[in-house]
This record gives sequence, C-alpha cells and structure tokens, in this order.
Amino acid sequence: MFTHPDAINEPFDPLHVPSEPAGLAVRDVHVQLSPESHPLFDGLDLDIAPGSRTVIAGPSGSGKSTLAALLLRLIEPTRGRIELVGPSGRVEYRNLLGDDIRAAVGWCAQDAYIFDSTLEANLQLANTAARRADLLEALRRARLLEWVETLPSGLDTRVGEHGKALSGGQRQRLALARVLLADRGIMIFDEPTEHPDEPTAVALASDLIEATVSRTVIVLTHRPDLLHGDDQVLRIA
Repeated sequence: MFTHPDAINEPFDPLHVPSEPAGLAVRDVHVQLSPESHPLFDGLDLDIAPGSRTVIAGPSGSGKSTLAALLLRLIEPTRGRIELVGPSGRVEYRNLLGDDIRAAVGWCAQDAYIFDSTLEANLQLANTAARRADLLEALRRARLLEWVETLPSGLDTRVGEHGKALSGGQRQRLALARVLLADRGIMIFDEPTEHPDEPTAVALASDLIEATVSRTVIVLTHRPDLLHGDDQVLRIA
C-alpha cells in the first residue's frame, strides 16, 4: 500500500538537540512521492561520522535534493528514521523541533538566494549578531576577501538583483561565506560547483574542503571527481 511522505508534525513535547551535534544516522529510510512514482529511497542507511566529509553523488533526479530536504527536516520519510548524533547521545528527528534541527544542520543551496542589497547585509542574514571582523573572517575563509578589499565600497558594495553584479563563482563563494558565518556543526552543500566555469569549479571545490576542515560536511554533487580525500562516497542512481 502506498504511503506518501508525512507532513511535518512538530513534537508536542520536544527534546533538546544533543550537545555539540556532530553526526547523523539514517536508518531504513523510504521515500515515495506519489503512488505512480518509483521510490526515491528504499531502505537507505547512512552514517555521517563527526568531522567527516561525505560525498553523495548522482545525476539530476536521483534524489540528492530530496535527501537534503530529509536531513533538514523539510520533509519526513515515508518510513524509517533519522537521528541527530552528539557526544551526549542521539535523538530522532521526530522528537526535535524543525528550527532546532536547522540550527544544528546548515545548508548551502545550489542557487542560494542573493538579495539586492550590500555584501554586508547578505552576509548578516546568516548571523545578525556577527561583528564586522566576523564577516571579514568568513570572506577570508571563502577566498573572497582579497576581491572585496579591491572594491571602492568594500562590504558596502551593492550586489544587484539576485547578485547579478557578481560572477557565478563569486555568488557561490558568498553563499559559502554565509554558511561559514552561520557556524553550524553539520553543513550540507548542494551542487556547490554547478554554475562556475571549470577552472573556477576546481578552485571552489578545493577551497570548500579547506574552509570546512573539522566540520561534518555532506556534499551533494554530480561531480565527485572535483572532491578528493573524502571519508565516504555514496552513489545514488
């Protein structure tokens, strides 16, 4: 019998996120979006160890974005469970508030939205309490600071509607800086090298790896060849 993915139901008496959440466990997860569709996942098991880097590779339509939505608790699995794991133990997603999960698990979307405002304002979306020094450090780690320092208006430079004043690589690096500034223990990157040209994509992949050392990182991509030294690579059809 077909059972569609559940709507998100927040727990009546939510539990606390484990202290310093650092890993994820996916157990027997099934996802079927409609009665006519094939299951996107049919018994998926996955362990994301603290401080590891996991590449999930597959072509468009293979379920990478659906997996991201599951790990961010934007959708529920049809069956199975997902757990947030920390030194103090593990807690199933269904027992946690969605906002609490997303405060522990960060996401850098393939087409991260860039607002028609300044570089500074776009960065502060990730952390409104961030000091200017924090913004500059995030830009440095995303390898964007040298460029920003050449701009007459610096952080006050306007980026245009949807970031049209930026190149594809600069938009991706700004999105990376925003994720770093949010400082989540677990970071999910959705096709981070999709839009830039080949040399920029290669450089961006290398810089992403360097910028997220010691973090738990999940990279969803159809270009696993750009990423090296990963702890595990999961291929989905």
